[in-house]
Amino acid sequence: MSENGAQLIFSELLARHGRIRVPLIQRDYAQGRLDQEEVRDAFLAALHDALLLPVDSAALPLNLDFIYGSVEGENRTSFQPLDGQQRLTTLFLLHWYLAWRDGCSEAFGDLCADGGLSRFSYQVRPSSKEFFDELVRFAPEQAPDEIEYLGPLLQDQPWYFRSWRLDPTIQSALVMLDAIHARFKGTQGLYARLTDAAQPAITFQLLDLNNFGLSDDLYIKMNARGKPLTPFETFKARYEQILRDQFTEQPRQIDGQPVSIADYFARRMDTRWADFFWPFRDPNSHVFDEAVMNVFRVVILITRSTDSPSFTDDIRDLRSRFQKNSYHFFQQRGWLDVPFAETLIALLDAWSGETGEFVPLLPDTRYFDEKAVLEKVLNEPTTLGYDDLVQLTAYAQFIRAHEDALDSAAFQEWMRVVFNLSVNTEYNRASDFQRSLTSLANLSPHMPMILKYLADPETGISGFSRPQVAEEQLKARLLLADASWKLLIDEAEGHGYFRGQIGFLLKFAEIEVDTDDTLKYQAAFSDYLDKAATMFEDKGLNSLPDFRWERALLSLGNYLLDYRQNESFLVNQQSDQASWKRLLRDATSGSSQGKVLKKLWTSLSGVSDISKQLDSIIASASGLDAWRAALIETPAAIEYCGKRMIRHAGNGLVYLLSKIQTNGAHAELFSYCFYKNVVTPASNSGKYHVFRPAYYESNTADIEPGIKLHFDYMGLSLVLDIEYQSCEYRLWVSFEEELPEVLSALFLGLGFSKSEKRIHKTCSVDSLESFIDDLDQKLTAAVEEGLYE
Repeated sequence: MSENGAQLIFSELLARHGRIRVPLIQRDYAQGRLDQEEVRDAFLAALHDALLLPVDSAALPLNLDFIYGSVEGENRTSFQPLDGQQRLTTLFLLHWYLAWRDGCSEAFGDLCADGGLSRFSYQVRPSSKEFFDELVRFAPEQAPDEIEYLGPLLQDQPWYFRSWRLDPTIQSALVMLDAIHARFKGTQGLYARLTDAAQPAITFQLLDLNNFGLSDDLYIKMNARGKPLTPFETFKARYEQILRDQFTEQPRQIDGQPVSIADYFARRMDTRWADFFWPFRDPNSHVFDEAVMNVFRVVILITRSTDSPSFTDDIRDLRSRFQKNSYHFFQQRGWLDVPFAETLIALLDAWSGETGEFVPLLPDTRYFDEKAVLEKVLNEPTTLGYDDLVQLTAYAQFIRAHEDALDSAAFQEWMRVVFNLSVNTEYNRASDFQRSLTSLANLSPHMPMILKYLADPETGISGFSRPQVAEEQLKARLLLADASWKLLIDEAEGHGYFRGQIGFLLKFAEIEVDTDDTLKYQAAFSDYLDKAATMFEDKGLNSLPDFRWERALLSLGNYLLDYRQNESFLVNQQSDQASWKRLLRDATSGSSQGKVLKKLWTSLSGVSDISKQLDSIIASASGLDAWRAALIETPAAIEYCGKRMIRHAGNGLVYLLSKIQTNGAHAELFSYCFYKNVVTPASNSGKYHVFRPAYYESNTADIEPGIKLHFDYMGLSLVLDIEYQSCEYRLWVSFEEELPEVLSALFLGLGFSKSEKRIHKTCSVDSLESFIDDLDQKLTAAVEEGLYE
């Protein structure tokens, strides 16, 4: 047998070359590092499973891939690994441990020691060599099951130097020995299996670079290849065996020849699928491993059984950016099942086409942008939202069910329905996603004729927003009853803000399905759609100056939505509790706010001169609640609300909130409107002679906001405070020193009452403006008479 490519076990390598010396240029032992726990656990799990398999298992031997290096010395007595140092070190430590566990330490010494020195050692550091020399001579006296951790035991030996704590290789070896102890605890007879050359359990392929004497430069260049198995290489090598076990029949065709599923996967992964992934390779390393593993991760995610008790935990971990891709991560959770395999193969075959170049399968991107979703899958899989994953699941279901004959029109209709259902369903947790996947499984047999299935009155669909399900069923009946509805429905659904949710238009148009008045209903639908498209753009409300839309709506009714203790003028963010999107959704079920919106659109005569029409509606408003009238008359009050919220606080109080709570800056509606419209309007600059007006915002619930009119008198700086409470205004002046007699008489003469350190009065809403004007005039007169300084 040629030495190059020979399949050996560890003991045969030692028998062939006598010694294994990790050369000086190599790095320290790394598999025992604390940050390598996943790599370490996966490797040990594979070794453990292989050693426990029956000797005649078809899965044996476990092949650890190529180990190659140079053989030095005149008699070729020292093998220096260029690649494989990590695997060889772990195998050496495993031999030591299993020999001790099975009472075979003497046999281990015969194999791995020569003259009291280890035949396996490191030249990287003298301390590493000394450690392996000591370890090969040592066998703990205690029974393995009496020891919890090996690391502390070894560190407590007289031959263990304290300085070795600074040697990374030794510290890694101690961690690895503890991991081996944890993994192989309770086993028996595995040392014999590990050293059985006739029926090997664990092998590797040896490549000797014959007597080459590698230079340091060549070591550096070759190590830069990153030869240790990448996550994908590990996955591929092990997954092919899983496929052989899962699919004993069901062959596929390559070039007209039947091949097993495992061979199909392997050959496609090396050819057409590799071409497909090539554009997504890492620009530095030129490998696409991470992209491939990301695809596997997402396919696992969308093929989880919703009946599994671990479903929510599985979804949580698969969507976590802290969980790294690896064979061990996927395999130990039982995720590499048949649905995963069948879906993965179907998707990769569909995406790679005949040439390996990605070609979209849908006619356009309006319901599912295949390229955009694919790039997210390849690069940022954990950022996929639940609605994205629902759509991807539906997409994969259709491809998997129709690999041989894919009808693009039926595919598009299926994705339209799923898009509408998913983007208009609220997903807060994995269980919401679970319900949608269960529903998709029930819908999938009807994918080719989804409209017919939806139109059936007996069809019941759960797992998605109930109003949206009802809307899809109504649209299905309309589309099947009269194909002329398609253009109108497509146009409405395609609006960037509505995103498939157009039930409010169907509701406003009062549409019926079984009728001869289709043209009448389509005209009404089209009219409301024109007005909706004028009021809303892709991102939300098409805002007009002075909040014309909001004020016109308030002129016709209260359209505000509740948000905690507040009411909102509504925001564009679709997921917000108080969004325009929610108003449109609730309008479908006849909400009071929806009725206000319909009333507004019905009041509009087309969509030309829209600002002029809205101004006319605002001007004609009458019989309004006081708070609505104040907001309509004062656009600045709406502008003040930074988060577009107000709060009714009882006793006629309405707060304008700059944020969400009253511990942030807030104003009081009526006093603020009076301040803006009367005290400091742009048209009345310099209205008062003695008052310097300001508005006081409060940021606590203990102090009320209001107007402050500052004035001076005989060296005193005074303030007339004005607050709105219980549907009237309260005015007062506070003072520390007694007011001058003339000033006190002036206020008392105007109806103020005097108490300790304060004079005060109340004033009706209608009389406040004239009262302040009168007070300003009297103070001005006092100045002119020389009484006021």
